Formats: sequence, C-alpha cells, structure tokens
Amino acid sequence: MATSPPAPLMQAFKPTPALADCVTDLWIWEIPLGARAPDASALTLLPDGHPTLCFVYGAPLTASDGVARFTTRSAVCGFQFRPVQLSCAGHAAGITVRFKPWALSRFVPASLEAFAGRRVEIRDLCSPAQVEALESELFDLPTPVARVRRVERFLLHLMQARGQSRLVEAAVGRLTQGGADTRMGQLARELGATERTLERHFRRAVGVAPKTFSRVMRLQAALTPVAGPARWSEVALDAGYCDQAHLIRDSRALFGTPPARFVSPLDNPIAQGFQNLAQQTALATTIFR
Repeated sequence: MATSPPAPLMQAFKPTPALADCVTDLWIWEIPLGARAPDASALTLLPDGHPTLCFVYGAPLTASDGVARFTTRSAVCGFQFRPVQLSCAGHAAGITVRFKPWALSRFVPASLEAFAGRRVEIRDLCSPAQVEALESELFDLPTPVARVRRVERFLLHLMQARGQSRLVEAAVGRLTQGGADTRMGQLARELGATERTLERHFRRAVGVAPKTFSRVMRLQAALTPVAGPARWSEVALDAGYCDQAHLIRDSRALFGTPPARFVSPLDNPIAQGFQNLAQQTALATTIFR
C-alpha cells in the first residue's frame, strides 16, 4: 500500500507583547525531504526590507546570492540587495523571526551596516555552545508553540535597552507607504533633521542609506499589487518610476530579471506555501519564488 508523502509545516505566530515593537511575525517551518518534488528548484527570497534571524534546528541550509555560495545554520540576515536562493539536502526545519526594518539593531551590538547583504552566523555573535544548545532544544521540543516561545525567550535575553530611533522609524514609514520617490533632503527636513543626520542614523539602524532602501521598496511596490496580466506602463508610473523602461532596468539590476517573472504563476509548491504565509500575516510583498 502506497503511503502519502510527508506534508510540510508552515505556521505563523505574532510576537509576545514585549517584542511587538520590533518583530512582525515568527514563522516556523518544517519541510521533510520527501515533501519536496525531486526536480524542485531552490527557494528564492527577494529583498523586501525586513531583516531576519533564522534559527535552524534541522539540516543546514545552502545559500547563494549569485556572488557567494555557502552553507549556514542559524544566522542573521540583514538588509538584502540581491535575491538569495536557499536549498537543503535533508529535513529542513527552523524558525524565522522577521524584524521591522529598523529593529534588528536592538539585538546586535554592531551597526547594521555590518550585516547588509550578508548572512552572519549567530555563532559569531553569541556563545557557540549557547546557540547549539538552543538548536538542540528546539529539535526536542514537542510543539510549534513551545519552539516559538523558546525563541522569544532567547530574543528577550539578547534585546538591548537602548531606545529605537524614532527618526529612522518615521523615515521607513514614509518610504514604505507611497513615499519611495521622495527626495532624501526633503524627507530629512520634513522629519526635522539634516540629510546627513538622517543617513547616519538610517545606516546604523537599517544597514544602508535611505536612498538604497527607497529603491528596493519602490520595486517591491511595483511588484506587489500586480495580479494577472499587467500593464507595466501604468504599474511603473503608479510606483514612482519615470516609465516602463525605468522599472525594467531597476528590476534587472536589483533582482536579476524583468518584473513579469514575479507575477507568473508559482511552479514551486514550497515557495507558494511561504508566499501564502506572507499574505496571511499581512506582509503584502512578493518575497518567494
């Protein structure tokens, strides 16, 4: 009698109130090797402005951003400039903590510029023995809820007492809510700061200059609302591009492909599962391919 292949687990949790100012969601995922099609391609993650901290308690992940390829276990992923492809040769299992764009700085000692475009092993930031003990505990815990609560306790231990930068928080809000085409000098003045002060604070809390953040957010804004056949000239103008050609150039430069690819039907069921999870948790971005 044939047996059904094991089903993947993908579940989202809202953070405890003590973390709600910093964390949008915690996603737990378990993807047995037998749940993936033999010819399934790697999962592609598109930049969306949210840094993440991933606790891996299954097999190690292999990551590639087109420049470097490496194997990683639990890691911090700062602001990304390029799509990252992830794959796993075994049973993939972990918890991904998605931070608000400015909030990872509350949990790491260095400026977020040190994490931009990189995946940094948590073992390089904390005691390796402490991280390994956490990964083993996550593997042994009986339920997703228990695993998420254990990660939250770890985060609360890491959280630093310094306050968040309200300047950066306000700037991020403007740049992610229809203000991606705003001039940075004008934005700084409206927020009561100089352009140099805004950039300094922004680089420390987010990892990149406001202009770079704005560029990624504008491309995400162009991709997100498109459903079905797209009139790219209209999409481009709505997102603040000069014209359709400008949008296509930016998509090729940042994501390595024309934007039409990101509105085609997903042929990767694992990517579809993650994308559905993003939509369910009100992260209205096109992240997974």
